[in-house]
Amino acid sequence: MNPETLKEICLPGNPESASRARDEVRQWLGENHPAYEPARLVVSELVTNAVRHARHGVAGLTAVDPLVLRLMAYGGLLRIEVVDTGLTTEDPHVRTDPEFLLMESGRGLAIVSALSGGNWGYRSHGREPGRTVWCELPANPPVFEASLSVAEPLPEMRASLSPLG
Repeated sequence: MNPETLKEICLPGNPESASRARDEVRQWLGENHPAYEPARLVVSELVTNAVRHARHGVAGLTAVDPLVLRLMAYGGLLRIEVVDTGLTTEDPHVRTDPEFLLMESGRGLAIVSALSGGNWGYRSHGREPGRTVWCELPANPPVFEASLSVAEPLPEMRASLSPLG
C-alpha cells in the first residue's frame, strides 16, 4: 500500500522552524486527534535534528537550505518525513551510551524511536546532497488514562492515619 501525502510544507533550515513545524501539525491534525501529541513531539525532534546536523550550505557561507516536512497516511499509520539538502556524512542513530541521559541534547532520535516503537529510519539521496529521516506512528494510538481513585490504605497504615492514632 502506497502512502498518501496529506500535507507538505517547505521550511527554512533555521531553529525557528521547529516551532513552525509544531504549529503546522496542530493545524493539520488538530489538538483532538489521537496522534496529535506524539506527532507534534516527533516533528519537533526531526526538524530540530535536521537544522542542527545537516551542515547547510557550502563551507564558509551561511546559506540556509530548506527542509521539507511531510505528513502521510496509510494502513492505520501516520508517516512523518523531514527532508534536508544538507551535506552531512554522519548517519542518524539513537544514542545508547548512558551519559547521554544526563546531557542537554542528543536524545531526539531516542524519543522518536520510543514514540514510533522503533519504526523509524532514513535514506540518503544518493548522488544528491541530503537525506530523508522518517518515522511511523499509529494513527489511533491507545489512550492510557491514569486512575484518579485513591487506594484503600493497608490495615497497618490505617492506625497511623487515624486522628486518634
